[in-house]
Amino acid sequence: MNDTQRDQVRDPTFHNVELVTTDASGCEKTYPLTLRDTSGTGVGGMYIGKEVLNPKSDYILRDAGAGDRKVRIMWTKQVADFVLMLGMELADA
Repeated sequence: MNDTQRDQVRDPTFHNVELVTTDASGCEKTYPLTLRDTSGTGVGGMYIGKEVLNPKSDYILRDAGAGDRKVRIMWTKQVADFVLMLGMELADA
């Protein structure tokens, strides 16, 4: 990469959202999530935290820029202590 390319403005696709679900007592629980990529039918993200995300739960992806979208967790992979990569399918796609 040359110096001219380094001077270009970079717009990474990473941005922060919330993954929202409701616990057994009906209380809303939110998890911070960093999205890393999106497609027409799904999103990939990274969760940093101690709680386990249950793939069978119903989730809403709360994104200030795109509004709320229902998602299903399709896969997860723990890549480090308290770091979970996950793939989600848009429920209404």
